[in-house]
Amino acid sequence: MFRVLSSPFPLRSFLRPEPIPWFQETYLSSFEAQVVATLLVVALLPVGIRGASYVRSMVRRRNGRQLAEASAVLVLAIVVVLSVYAFSVIWQVTYVLRITLETMLIDRWLAAQQLISAGVVVTAYLAIRFVNRSIDKLAQTNALTKHQSEVAYHVTDIGIVAFAGTVLLTLWGIDLTNIFIGAGAITAVVALTARETLTAMLAGFILLFSRPFAVGDWIEVDETTGIVTDVTIFTTKIQTFGDKHVLVPNDQVTNSPLTNYSKNDQLRIDVDVGVDYTDDLEDARSAIVDAVGDLEEIKNAPNPQVIAKRFDESAVVLECRVWIGDPTMRRKLDAQTAMIEAIMDAFDREGITIPYPQRVHAARDEPGFRVSGPNPEETGIRTVND
Repeated sequence: MFRVLSSPFPLRSFLRPEPIPWFQETYLSSFEAQVVATLLVVALLPVGIRGASYVRSMVRRRNGRQLAEASAVLVLAIVVVLSVYAFSVIWQVTYVLRITLETMLIDRWLAAQQLISAGVVVTAYLAIRFVNRSIDKLAQTNALTKHQSEVAYHVTDIGIVAFAGTVLLTLWGIDLTNIFIGAGAITAVVALTARETLTAMLAGFILLFSRPFAVGDWIEVDETTGIVTDVTIFTTKIQTFGDKHVLVPNDQVTNSPLTNYSKNDQLRIDVDVGVDYTDDLEDARSAIVDAVGDLEEIKNAPNPQVIAKRFDESAVVLECRVWIGDPTMRRKLDAQTAMIEAIMDAFDREGITIPYPQRVHAARDEPGFRVSGPNPEETGIRTVND
C-alpha cells in the first residue's frame, strides 16, 4: 500500500559522516578496541540515567510532577538513541540503522497523518491536564465536593479521549458507521443485562448535580442512619453509629425518603415522660421546663416546650421538646441523657409520680346477667361436684 521512497539525502552519509570512518579505522580497527569502547559506553549509561533523574528533580521543583516525568522520559530516550548509535558505530553495523530508517521512510501523506496524529494525542493530553487542574482549583474553593471532583475527572477525561479517538479514526480513513452501530448494539445488550448498575450510575449523576448531602453529613436513608464517608457513581458509603459500614446503592438513595440532619444548624429532641393521673399536669409541666431550661447541652432559643401528648394506660404522657445547635449524634445523646436525669430529679423534689404500668380490676355496680340454658338435671349431664 505504501511505497518506500529514497531519502532526499543519502542515509549512508547521514549515519556515517566523514569523521566516522576515519575514527573507526584509527581507533576501532581491532577487536580489543571495540570491546574497550563498548565497556566505556556501558559505563556511561548510569551517567545518562543519573542525568535524567537530575532533570526530573529540577523540572519537578519548577513545573510540577507530570512535566518532570515527561522530561525524564525524553532524556532517557535521547540516551538510548545515542547508545544504540554508538554501539552500531563501534561494531561497524550502521547499515542496520540505515535499512531500518529506509523502511520507515514513507510518502508525504502518511507522514502528515502521523504528525497530525501525534499533534492530536499531545493536544488531548494537554487538554486533560488543563481541565484536571481547573477542577482541582474549583475543589480548593469548595465549589465542588470530593465526589463531584472525581466524577468530573472521569467524565471530562473520557469525553476528551473519545473526541480525540474519533478525530484519529476519521484521519486514518476508518469508517465510523460500523463502529457506532456496534457500539449501539453493545449498549443495548449492556442496558438489558446491567439495568440495576446503570440505574445506580444515573442516580449517582443525579446526586452529583442535586447535592442533597456531602461527605461528612449525618443522614438517614432507608432505615440506615450514619455519617456519609464516601460517594461514588454507584454507591453511597455510610458509617453507622454502631461502627458499621453500609453501602447503599445510589438508586435506593434517590428513591427513598432522605433526611439530612446536618443541613440545618439545629435539631429538635423530643423526650416523653408519663405523669400519674392523680398529679397536677400544670405543676408537672412547670417542673419539666424549669429542669431542662438551665441545661448546657440545649439552646436557650427556641425555649423548651412541654405539651400533653396522649392518654396512656397508666399515665398522661407529656412530651418535652428542646433544641440543640450544630447537631451530631453525640450531642443528641448527651442532651437526651441530661434531660432525662434533670426531669427525674425535678419530679423527686416536687413529689410527682412517674407510674409503673398497672391495671385495676373492679366489679361493676350493676347487677350481672345470667345466660339461660337447659337445666343439668333435665339433660342428665353430671357436674364435677357430683
